Order: sequence, then structure tokens, then C-alpha cells
Amino acid sequence: MISHTGIIRSYNPTNRTGLITCDLGGDIRFFGANIASQGQPVSGSLVEFDMDDSSNSLQAVKIRFV
Repeated sequence: MISHTGIIRSYNPTNRTGLITCDLGGDIRFFGANIASQGQPVSGSLVEFDMDDSSNSLQAVKIRFV
């Protein structure tokens, strides 16, 4: 898998889902369980992640804070 970078656009702690605006363009959905680093995701945080396209939609996995 190729690593990508982006910025967390939004995160909902209640349902633990959010969006990352990818540096290549577009928004990628993520689940809080896919965060490999310690810490709570907040809007504006720079992250590095892998993309998983094995399901019906593209998702960010192995999310790491930069």
C-alpha cells in the first residue's frame, strides 16, 4: 500500500467516524478504530494514512499523526 497525507476535516467522537481531505484531492472516510497513533483526532490535524479499497467505498486505514 502507498502512504498518503492529508488533513482531518471533521471527526464525530460519538460514532467515531470522520473525513480526511487528501492532499491528492477529495475526502476520504475513516473510522476511529483505524488510528494507529495515540490521541484524539481533531480538525486540522496532519495525518499520514493508507487507502483501503476492499469494501464498497474508499477508506483511510493505518492513520498516523504527523
